[in-house]
Amino acid sequence: VNASGGLAGRKVVVDFCDAKLDPNATSNCVIQACQNDFALVGTSANALEDLSDIDGCKNAAGNAIGIPDLAAVAFLPLGCDPDTYTIGGLGQYCATAKSNPQTYTVPIGDTRYYKTVDSSLHGVFVYDSDVPTLKVTFLPMFQADGSSLGVKADGTGFYPEPGAAPQSALTPVVAQIKSSGSTFVYLGGTPQNSILLEREAKLQGVNSVKVWACDSGCYDQSFITQGGSIVNGTYADLNNLPFYTDYQSNPALAGLVKQLGGVSNLNNNALDAYVMALLFQDAVTKAVANGGTLDRQTLFAALKNEHSFNADGILGTTDIGNHLTSPCVVIAQVQNGQWVRAYPSKPGTFDCSTGNLATVKMNLTL
Repeated sequence: VNASGGLAGRKVVVDFCDAKLDPNATSNCVIQACQNDFALVGTSANALEDLSDIDGCKNAAGNAIGIPDLAAVAFLPLGCDPDTYTIGGLGQYCATAKSNPQTYTVPIGDTRYYKTVDSSLHGVFVYDSDVPTLKVTFLPMFQADGSSLGVKADGTGFYPEPGAAPQSALTPVVAQIKSSGSTFVYLGGTPQNSILLEREAKLQGVNSVKVWACDSGCYDQSFITQGGSIVNGTYADLNNLPFYTDYQSNPALAGLVKQLGGVSNLNNNALDAYVMALLFQDAVTKAVANGGTLDRQTLFAALKNEHSFNADGILGTTDIGNHLTSPCVVIAQVQNGQWVRAYPSKPGTFDCSTGNLATVKMNLTL
């Protein structure tokens, strides 16, 4: 950007602050950014507990208007902060968070595809218990798989597992899969946890599962390197282009891969941060259009008007301004030791059907 004249006539300077997964260090990073920087971009403030440092950030005039936070990852409560913008919007939940029950709009496009692989899916859903608020993300999604698509949950249905759990700790989950003859396992834990679960299933002779599915966390070459033949056939649902196969079809993605020195140096964490940098660039450009002034207030206004953002085609169209969940999905699969695009088959495309979203009501306490 700077080599092309900067952004809105200004040189872009990036200050990095390591939050160290520590609440105090994270708050200090936000305080430093409020004092020294224009916005937070590509953040992963996973340990942030006090949102007042974001929302109470004062501008040059001394008014507490907040600091724009364009987050690559935003767990709750940050995900509901009005000054935070992210791809995986939780807008409907946030509006009803204090209600009983809450309303959730969740993506089910991946499971709609998996039903074409096997129409009578039933099974178990695993999620990462190290992040307690993830149940607000995963349990409504799993519930919608059942209520909207008829995917029956086996046993207790939902199994929280810590990321560092040894393979032996996963035996009860695998025993449930085996006794139920489960045909579907959603691997929502850490990539390492997912590999161990598939490994334990093979050890116990599980052969009924038609779909092993994970989220974007396992869409990484390291998942295959560590899992080997055990993870062959595993699916991953993505809201961005599967970069291993699609980067040459998208100029913005191809440019990133070139800067990084090859697609092997890219992962989804990096891509999420890059997407938020593109959002920042787009919002700044719109804020100064027609001679407008660039400050935090005009940036906020531009972000609230981002209703059809697609990160130069890296994402399906997403309503960032209203904090909404996108219906767009891509499915990748491990085939013969490589991640390949499984659905839709055409490079550069998404399935953005309205049926890829479902609304459920649940009462979940954090």
